[in-house]
Amino acid sequence: MTFEGEIASLNEHFFFKEFTYSTNTFRPNPSTELELADCIIWLDDMLVLFQLKERENIGDTSPEREAKWFKKKVIGDGTRQIRDSLKYLDAHRNILLQNHRGDRFKLRGDAIACLHKVVCYLGNSHLPEACCKKKFHRSRTAGTIHVIAAHDYLGVVRTVLTPFELVEYLAFRQELIEKWGDAVSPVPEPALVGQYLEGDAHTKPDPAFTDVLTALDDHSDEWDMSEIIKQFAERVTTDRHDTDYYAILMELAKLKRNELREFKSRFRLSMEKSRLGEIAMPYRMASPRTDCGFVFIPLTEDLVEFRKRGLMNLTIACKYDLKVPKCVGAAFCAEEGGWYSVEWCYLEHPWRYDEELEGALKRNKPFREVRVAELPRYKFRRQQ
Repeated sequence: MTFEGEIASLNEHFFFKEFTYSTNTFRPNPSTELELADCIIWLDDMLVLFQLKERENIGDTSPEREAKWFKKKVIGDGTRQIRDSLKYLDAHRNILLQNHRGDRFKLRGDAIACLHKVVCYLGNSHLPEACCKKKFHRSRTAGTIHVIAAHDYLGVVRTVLTPFELVEYLAFRQELIEKWGDAVSPVPEPALVGQYLEGDAHTKPDPAFTDVLTALDDHSDEWDMSEIIKQFAERVTTDRHDTDYYAILMELAKLKRNELREFKSRFRLSMEKSRLGEIAMPYRMASPRTDCGFVFIPLTEDLVEFRKRGLMNLTIACKYDLKVPKCVGAAFCAEEGGWYSVEWCYLEHPWRYDEELEGALKRNKPFREVRVAELPRYKFRRQQ
């Protein structure tokens, strides 16, 4: 597999086929073909552009030759191609791209609120230390462009694990670069990741932050929803377009791991209640950061035939009660052999006062009260 193929496969594994794009050629007119970056992660209004540079095996070499390669290909060509991609986004209103799921969507540059630029490179053992320490390139037109070695990028994605956290890490890394400049360069990437986990951009980057990364207690079993997300396309059926489920997937992918932990606990609890046939009020949560609510509805056997109507009504009610513009509903039904069917609903429209719905919620009270809580983001092992 080529280096480009390996990075595309890595992004697909951690950030899902729906949000990974690696065949990014497009035709602004019949006689012209352009490429918008080697690899892209595109999630709603967040975009990460990757240019990938690999050093081919050339036999005998020297640190001097490798430094020339790095300067020409990584810093020269890589950052120029990033600048070209930004120009394409500005010049072409709709760029048609195909993701790893095979679905096509039109990317509009003016709809992107958060954009990060990365040149990721695979050098060899002769690359001088001064090149390996290069963490960024400042462009007069493109701003800060991240420069990340392939092994460091692998370490980053194995730590952050979710699409939103990758985008957040790159934003934090850029903040460090803009605040501390060249002081970032000699600090190993794992230390920058540790400083991100600590959430401290006001302290000068230091190798000692590697200890924070080492102490991370992942507990991914408590929050990781990747297996459910990856199976959506194979298991979901819709009444309209095959890509309707993207809206639901996008809201899950935008959750931080502490929010995913709350999501997963309610998801599991709803399955358990439906398996036991216990009557339970719906479980709920909301993310003020993404303005999205979630409602989880365990169904007993006698309610299964009404689940579509009940799911829609309760999702509408939950959305209204939480006063959010978006809401995801899920109804759980136990089946034979230990399987479950989950019916999903997604609603998005501005919140407006509804006198009839307001009265119905006060009379019937279909939900538990919602509490506001600050949730710990990461867990760490205690240092000895």
